[in-house]
Amino acid sequence: MRNVFLQFLLSFLGSLILLATTPAVEEAFKEKYPEVQAPRWKSEDNGSWRAQFEQNNIKYRAYFDAGGNWVETEHDTTYSNLPVEVRSAIELKYDPNDIRDIEAVESPTHGYFYDVEFQQGSEKVDVMFDIQGNILDPATPPTEKGFLQQWMQESTPNSAIMRSSSVLIYKFFFNLFTIFLYAYVIYYRRHHDHKMLFLLLAFNLFLFPIFLSSSLVTAGFGFTIFALLALVRLRSAPFDKAEISYLLGAISLTFVNTMLPAFIDIPAAALILLTVYFADRPSLWRDSYQRIEVDYRMVEREKMLDQAYLRERLSEELVIEVREVAINRILKSEVKLTLMYRDLTPEEREERAVVQQKERALIEEEARLASLAKKQETAALTEKARLEEEMKMRTAMAENGSSSDTTKG
Repeated sequence: MRNVFLQFLLSFLGSLILLATTPAVEEAFKEKYPEVQAPRWKSEDNGSWRAQFEQNNIKYRAYFDAGGNWVETEHDTTYSNLPVEVRSAIELKYDPNDIRDIEAVESPTHGYFYDVEFQQGSEKVDVMFDIQGNILDPATPPTEKGFLQQWMQESTPNSAIMRSSSVLIYKFFFNLFTIFLYAYVIYYRRHHDHKMLFLLLAFNLFLFPIFLSSSLVTAGFGFTIFALLALVRLRSAPFDKAEISYLLGAISLTFVNTMLPAFIDIPAAALILLTVYFADRPSLWRDSYQRIEVDYRMVEREKMLDQAYLRERLSEELVIEVREVAINRILKSEVKLTLMYRDLTPEEREERAVVQQKERALIEEEARLASLAKKQETAALTEKARLEEEMKMRTAMAENGSSSDTTKG
């Protein structure tokens, strides 16, 4: 009985020693949280101290080192209580279903942030987000390494990523399918430029393994892409705005198909395809005016500066509505122009065809009448000449008769 009492006494004294903090730690806690009374203290294995207390029905844990320096304060929270920016960052780069624990943390070094624990296969990974959704630590989380790099590094026979290697195959064939719709079905069938088709496919397929290997797209990588675009423009014919937009869209499609999770890349790719399908659809923009440069050959040099004449001729020959004509340069037998025009609707084309047909019929009728008048005039002149010739013959005969009578007399 005495031994039991001694053991209990020693255990109680040991607990008091463990719960007894240093004056420096207590002073630091009171300075940090003056409104908190009687926190529960516990010593950590590394020599630091943890104070547990409750405020506003929230249980907090404050950590101080042995010297009394405040390390951090944390409390548990839920996914729904995270800021919208943090939730968006998690949904963009991770699967919310993999979350195992969330802590709201305040520290003197990082300020206020959230420590989110994810289940990555057989491992648990902590990722720190600030209140704007930026990742503070680790610098390169497993899900940020890029799918191909992660797959190559962790593809052990029993690993979860090996069992989900079908995602890599899915991403590859999904990218092929979307770039086929983008480059061939939408672009090529409208513009019929096989060189631009090759450029769109090349940019997409060349960048696909690069994006898949590492999703850490830095500013340097972005400058590299724009340098490639500048080089393409420098070493080839000038690109118009539509071609540049198509090229940027192909790069964006590669980014979406490789770096976004599978449940996001389908709607994101669909958004890109629908945008380019409707934005470049001719039937939607038929009534809008466009600009184009043309080289127009002319024989009448005196009319090369006549904008009204040029606008009328180009409207008739090209079957468009020309709103403005800007004369850029005049050469020997041609003039370089910039036109602001729009395509005609089917009704306007039909109406113009009817008007042109009536004009041609009127011209033909005028030509027929002119030809008939000319024929009549020619016939009249011929008849007049015949009558004059007959009159001359009669006069000559009469004069010959008079001469013969005189001779006989």
